[in-house]
Amino acid sequence: MNKDSNYTALNTKYANKIHISFSEFNLFNQCGHRHLVEKHLKLTEQVMTVHLFFGNAIHAALEKTLKEAVGLKRRVDFFKRTFTKDMLDHMKDEPGFQQELKEFLQQGEDLLNVLSVEDIFKKYKIVSVEEPLFEHVYGEFYFKGFIDLVVQDRDTGRYVIIDWKTSGQKWNIKKKMTDEAFLAQMRFYKYFWARKNEINLDDIGCEYIVLNRLKNKKKPESGTGGVQYVEVDSTKDEIYESLEKLAETVESIHINKKFPKIKHTGNEFLGCMFCKFKGGRHPLCNNNKNQDTQLLSENK
Repeated sequence: MNKDSNYTALNTKYANKIHISFSEFNLFNQCGHRHLVEKHLKLTEQVMTVHLFFGNAIHAALEKTLKEAVGLKRRVDFFKRTFTKDMLDHMKDEPGFQQELKEFLQQGEDLLNVLSVEDIFKKYKIVSVEEPLFEHVYGEFYFKGFIDLVVQDRDTGRYVIIDWKTSGQKWNIKKKMTDEAFLAQMRFYKYFWARKNEINLDDIGCEYIVLNRLKNKKKPESGTGGVQYVEVDSTKDEIYESLEKLAETVESIHINKKFPKIKHTGNEFLGCMFCKFKGGRHPLCNNNKNQDTQLLSENK
């Protein structure tokens, strides 16, 4: 069962439960107004991009590998078939389609060639792949998510929660480690997985495995395919601070109905970078401070 099927099954099972995912939490805390438009009122559809399909295909290939222990050749072939089908179904009429398809196929193959999944099998026991989480937050609210991979060290017995991330280029780790919203994802996964499985928090580590298409986007000649291993070590106090923020976010969305606009500072904030409403000229992104109230009233 692929990730889309897993999400559908989980949504069906808990259809009457109010839930929040990390991606929704992150979007709200970047720009409450954009969250109102996209997630809460669902006034727009998700934008299909080559990056979305690339990430999905890489994840699907790794999921198949970990569940069925397929070798490198089958892993690469599965990625290529999955990515090509999605691109043909959704992007074939876009400008530069053929060139983009060719470049991303090669970058995906290069990535899978440098990522040694077999080393994971040697060092760890596989505990779960694409494990669903649907855990109580407070009141009638729940946290929903899927953990890409949980493993257990064969020597120490310590558990490690792993999340695959595809990226255009190498992460700036120092910057990432100062981003509380970014750090919250692993804190949520660690806390809720520990609670679900009755495991002590101290016995669980967290790691992002970052799969970079290019070693440097500004210097594509430097090559393709790079892997970073990024450990996220959070104290219990830091985890509980993130959980408090999660509860506050749920309260803002579902109880207080407050969706604050992003605070523009002159430079494009990260939350605006990929937003189709950016610039202030779009009717869904303007200077009307009461717009959230109006949209809620108009779309009851």
